[in-house]
Amino acid sequence: MKVLHTADLHLDRSFEGLKNIPKQLAERLQLANQTTVAAIVDAAIDNQVDLVIFAGDTFHQSRTSIRTQAFFIDEMKRLAQAKIPVAMTFGNHDYYVAERYWFDFPDNMILFQKEQIETHYLMTKNQEKVAISGFSYEHSWINENKVADFPAKDVNADLHIGIYHGDTANNGQQSYAPFSFSEMKAKGYDYWALGHIHQPQVVSADPLIVYPGTPQGHTKKERSVQGVAIVSIASGHATVHFEPVAQVVWQVEAHSLKLTTSLQEALTILTRNLLDSYKEPTRLILKEVQLTETEHLGEEFQRSYENGELLAYLQATLLSQTNQELFLFQIKLGTHSAEEKALITAAPELLQQLEKNYLQSEIFSNTLQELTQNPAFTSVVPIDNDWRERSIEEADQKIKEDFVIQEDQT
Repeated sequence: MKVLHTADLHLDRSFEGLKNIPKQLAERLQLANQTTVAAIVDAAIDNQVDLVIFAGDTFHQSRTSIRTQAFFIDEMKRLAQAKIPVAMTFGNHDYYVAERYWFDFPDNMILFQKEQIETHYLMTKNQEKVAISGFSYEHSWINENKVADFPAKDVNADLHIGIYHGDTANNGQQSYAPFSFSEMKAKGYDYWALGHIHQPQVVSADPLIVYPGTPQGHTKKERSVQGVAIVSIASGHATVHFEPVAQVVWQVEAHSLKLTTSLQEALTILTRNLLDSYKEPTRLILKEVQLTETEHLGEEFQRSYENGELLAYLQATLLSQTNQELFLFQIKLGTHSAEEKALITAAPELLQQLEKNYLQSEIFSNTLQELTQNPAFTSVVPIDNDWRERSIEEADQKIKEDFVIQEDQT
C-alpha cells in the first residue's frame, strides 16, 4: 500500500515577517497556499497512491474562508476522479465545527469529526483491507492523552494506520493531546501518521511513525520543510521518502565583506554572491542575508543599511535579474567581530546538541517550570511548540552574536 501523508498546511495563513512586498509578489503569495494544495494532489496522482492523509490543521483556523473551502473541495474532487480516497482529521487550529462549512465534502473523503476515536475501513486496489483509526479536535485544545483510547491492531485487517495530531507529554502542561511514542508502538499498528509539529521528523522506524512537517513554510523559521511523505506500507514494514511541494522557499545566508575595500566593491560582490546562490527558478525564494565584518566600510555603509537604501536597491536588482523569483526581505548586520566575541572552549557541536535537548518539551518545561506555571506569564504567552522553537532560535542567535565556540587547540 502506498500513502501520501501530509499535515499542517495552514491554508489561509499569510507569509509572516515581510514588508514592502511588490504588488506582483503579494498576489503570488496570496495564491501560494492554493498552488501547494494542487501540487499535493498532483503528487498523489503521479505516485498512484492508495490513500491521502491530512493529519490536522489543514486550515489555519476553524472558520475558513469560503474561497479556500471551495478550492480545497475542488482539489479533493480531483482525487475522487483519480479514485484516490482521502482520510482527514482536524487539529487544534482548524478544530471541527460542522456549521462553518459551506460545501459538502466529496464521497471519497473519510472525515474524522469527533474527539472520540473512530475506525474506518477501506479496500485498496490490490485488495488489502486497511483499518484507519483517528480523531479530530472539536475545540482548540485537548488535554488528555488519546492514544489509550485507540483500539489494538485489528487482526482482521491487512494493515492498520493511526492518525494523531498532537505532541509528546509535557510535564502535564501540554494542551495538544499529549502522548508517548511507547504507547503508540504498543498498539501494533503498521504506520502512525502524525501532525502538529512543523519540522519533519521520522521518530520511529519500527513501527514507522512520522511527522511530515508543514509542506509550505509561512515564516523564516520554517526553512527545513521537506514536502509530503510518500509512505510504502506492508505488514510489519514501512518506508518513507519526501517529495517537495512548497511554492515558496525561505532561505538565510551569511556573507562576510571582510575582503572588500570600497562601497562599490562591497555592492558588486554582494550582488554577485546572491545571484550565484540562486538555483531554484521554479519556486519563489524569500531570502534573509546576514552581513558580517562590515565595520571597515564606514559610516556611509552603516547609514545606507539603517535607512533601508541598501535593502531597497538589492531587492529591485535581484527581482529584475531573476524574473521576480528572488526577493530579499531582510538584511541583518553582525553586531560583533570575531575578535570582540567571548571565547567558549568546547566542541562546536555543543550548541547544536543542547538545542536538540531543549527542543524536547519535557526538558524545556522543566527548565522554565517557574516561569511557565506563572499565571501572569501564561495569560499572555502561549506555551506551545511554536513558542518553544522561537525561544530556542532567538537564544541561538544571541549566543552566536556574543560568543565563539571552538575546541582547545593546545
